[in-house]
Amino acid sequence: MKWQIIRICAGTLILICLLLTLLKRDRGPIIDGKPLEKWVQDLLITANPSKHKEAKKAVARLGTNAIPWLLKTLHYKDPVWKEPLISVAELTPLIEIKTIHRWANTYELAEIRAGGIAGLAELGKLAAQTIPDLVEALGDSEHLVYNNALVALYRLEELPFHEITNSLNEMQGEHRTRMLHVLRNMKQDAVAAAPELVKIIKIKTGSNEANAAIAALSTMGIKAAPSVIQLAVSNRYELRLAGLNVLSRLFPAEHELWTDLKSSIQLGHKNEKEILLALQNVWGQADKIYTSLSNAIFDGTPRSCEAAIILMGVAAKPGNAYARKLEKLRTKTLKSDPKTLQAVLKKIDAFKGAYSKQE
Repeated sequence: MKWQIIRICAGTLILICLLLTLLKRDRGPIIDGKPLEKWVQDLLITANPSKHKEAKKAVARLGTNAIPWLLKTLHYKDPVWKEPLISVAELTPLIEIKTIHRWANTYELAEIRAGGIAGLAELGKLAAQTIPDLVEALGDSEHLVYNNALVALYRLEELPFHEITNSLNEMQGEHRTRMLHVLRNMKQDAVAAAPELVKIIKIKTGSNEANAAIAALSTMGIKAAPSVIQLAVSNRYELRLAGLNVLSRLFPAEHELWTDLKSSIQLGHKNEKEILLALQNVWGQADKIYTSLSNAIFDGTPRSCEAAIILMGVAAKPGNAYARKLEKLRTKTLKSDPKTLQAVLKKIDAFKGAYSKQE
């Protein structure tokens, strides 16, 4: 009986060795005596930085010829036979479990996939054809894999835009959050996605996805303003605050206005409708987006001029920049109804009177 068990164990061991030998994984073209798989793993952030330079040269030598193998590696999964074979081998008393897993390579799956992505990242725009695969890799469960996919897509700049926006609604959770991080990296090149990002913020308020969408919108420049205004004038306070926070990044010169609005505009404020309408009239129109309130006053339409004066009046306090600008408008001929400026200046004068009494 004892010898029978030994023979079974030995047979199992031989079978494992044969299978692992016959079904050995393709490790890629050989460059300077080392397979491409080893070279690209030297590009990973977990590798020794001293190896990066030589690994970059190795990938550059192959160029686009490396893409088929790198794609294969990106999608690498264990063959179907491996898991049941490992289960059987683990029951064999003559073999240590660590040895079994080392032979079967179960500890390196993430590094294999990440290595393929790192190689594609090194090729940069030459690997543009692999964008769908890299976007898919953002949903990988292993952080080493999706972090390298982010790096690869960052290097492709605006090229992944359509692939991401076309599948943005199909993805959820962390996968979509990482896609939004890529859009944030594109900055103004991704502004066409602003309406979709606003939808995500409205539906997923407070989630990682919504926060990533807010961060992306904040980098898209003033052309994103008409979409962001939809948040700023929402009847939901959390959306309104998110919109004002983004506007404060898109138009930092108006920081006093945003500070005042964020601290004072609550649902039901007595001047709420007037202020929200003014925001729409200055920054809510896609055909003309003003770089500042002053720009809206002097170069805009009668409606934008009036709206900008109202907004300046909201943040005007004795001695601050808005108060000084409004004072200078007394002698200017403006496109707006003179009564609008008169009302705002009257408010400033009242502030001055109250301030003088306090002194």
